[in-house]
Amino acid sequence: MSVRRNRLVRWAGLAGVAASLSYIAGDVLLFGAKAEPDEHPELKDVPGAGREALWMVPSSTNRLVAGAMAGVLPTPLYLAAVWHLYTGLEPAGRRRALPPALVMAAGWTWASFIHGSYAYAGEAWKALEDSAPSDPAVRARLIAQARTAARITGLSYVPFAATTLAASTMIVAAVRTGETAYPRWAAPLVAPAVPIGAAVALTASHVLPGAAGHRFQGSGISIGHLVSFAASTALLWSGRRAARREV
Repeated sequence: MSVRRNRLVRWAGLAGVAASLSYIAGDVLLFGAKAEPDEHPELKDVPGAGREALWMVPSSTNRLVAGAMAGVLPTPLYLAAVWHLYTGLEPAGRRRALPPALVMAAGWTWASFIHGSYAYAGEAWKALEDSAPSDPAVRARLIAQARTAARITGLSYVPFAATTLAASTMIVAAVRTGETAYPRWAAPLVAPAVPIGAAVALTASHVLPGAAGHRFQGSGISIGHLVSFAASTALLWSGRRAARREV
């Protein structure tokens, strides 16, 4: 691998790290507020008002908008990181490297929408809570609006999860051949599904101490991507393994 190309690979990997950090910051802004169900009785018995609604209603509109945009604007950096991943798989041949890269790139078209849409969902739940004393017909309309926003966001997770799992399966299969620029043992780290699963389980279990427990309660997916891209960047940093594969 040439020195210039290796630098580009490094920067592309760091782009993925930067995007992940921005998404984590967005998650904290969107979902990091501490809220107990008893503090929001107007939403307690509303169908569809789950924990994410309770996480968002204490936040200001500006905070929700900032959180949403922190997960929209850096998305092109993730696409650069997809190329970084492709270069790590490329020594095994395009047949193994290109499909997972394209599938991951497709997945991020949904990820950006999902993150941005939470601002609208949060505002809908906030409006519903504020409408508690108002006309029942108005409240019923706001409930329908909030549930629709939540349903659209939830449905968008289906293709994103499917593409992430499919790409991760292909990445693991490629790395396990021993023909990529990654060592075989790194397959579960480089494939994002495994770190994402571990991070989601960690943040959902509330084992993180103190304020971190609620601040990062909605950040599992972004933390998982951070681990995956950080590991890939570190493993490809020198470019030596890729160079040996090219010989």
